[in-house]
Amino acid sequence: MNRSHLIPIFAASVMFVVSGYAADGPEDEVFGYEAWQRAVSEIDVDPAQVVYPFAITEEMSAWAREKVGRYSSLGPESRLEVLQRAFFDRGEFEFEYDQARTLTADEAFSARQGNCMAFTSLFVSLSRSIGLPTFLLSVKRQPEITKDEGLVVVNRHVVAGFRAPDKVYIYDFYINDTSRYITRRVIDDVEASAIYHTNIGGYSIRVDDLDEAVRNLELAIALAPRWAPAWVNLGVARARLDNKTGAFEAFQRALEIEPGNSSALVNLAKIFREQGRTEEADTAIRAAAESTRNPFTLIAMADVEMTRGNLDEARQYLRRARWWYGKEPDVYHALSRLARLQGDDEKAAKHTQRAVDLRLREIRETGDQQN
Repeated sequence: MNRSHLIPIFAASVMFVVSGYAADGPEDEVFGYEAWQRAVSEIDVDPAQVVYPFAITEEMSAWAREKVGRYSSLGPESRLEVLQRAFFDRGEFEFEYDQARTLTADEAFSARQGNCMAFTSLFVSLSRSIGLPTFLLSVKRQPEITKDEGLVVVNRHVVAGFRAPDKVYIYDFYINDTSRYITRRVIDDVEASAIYHTNIGGYSIRVDDLDEAVRNLELAIALAPRWAPAWVNLGVARARLDNKTGAFEAFQRALEIEPGNSSALVNLAKIFREQGRTEEADTAIRAAAESTRNPFTLIAMADVEMTRGNLDEARQYLRRARWWYGKEPDVYHALSRLARLQGDDEKAAKHTQRAVDLRLREIRETGDQQN
């Protein structure tokens, strides 16, 4: 088995201090299992179908107490850093990063692997068990997206947060990434369940289990109606099931929540184009491309400009896409198309080969992770 270990970058790169932090969460935030149960019982869902991501066992609590107990004289933020470091004890825990695996805290503890949602859920559940009330934070940075049959699937990054009297400490476990956050938002436990189901829904889309995708994503929007990624992914699942009306409504809902959401606009543009509504498709793509770092949006806008013969404008869009996503094969396929239109077949062939090399590397890495 050859998996990438989750690499902690401690000190300032992991434990951020946010002064004057203001939560942009719900007025009545729900934290803790009992409060979560009460809140879910008041929502129009089957509580038995809703997953609580912070489930914990006595074995897990004992492990956390053993790791942090001797440091009781330290402040809470320092004890949390001790707990954080314990996940990377060589020969004992060594948590491994697996982007595809969204697990609950107890599942992640047993498997010793998972994605950022799994890892952060584990950290939150363990820290709460020793009296340190952490919570999830949703953060936006470079877009975390994939494509599925031409539609964009969203997966937001989450971290752990701890409130001090005048600041919030942030504990990030992201692998090999030092990107700055664009925004941060406190996630309560009900919305944490929504994010869990959103991730499961996104994964189900990628493995073509569309009924499971819709089930999880409809749970997510019932739990957190203002969680835009759930609406985007639900739109993708509906489109894949040939429910274009339902897909359109989901993408529109995402845009009501997050005006300018580039993934929703790109997906709407695809539906418009399939319906022959070229002008509306181009307008949606242009709106998405204005301020996005989403490479697929920028590629789509470059293709529009290439079709119109505006090669300089297309080149500018692709320069931005390459800057932010220099390892995305589709960027180089687009650069190859542009080079051919410019009559530079040698450069086109070079970009095509770069795209092929990157795709082969993806395939090899995916195979390594699955072995």
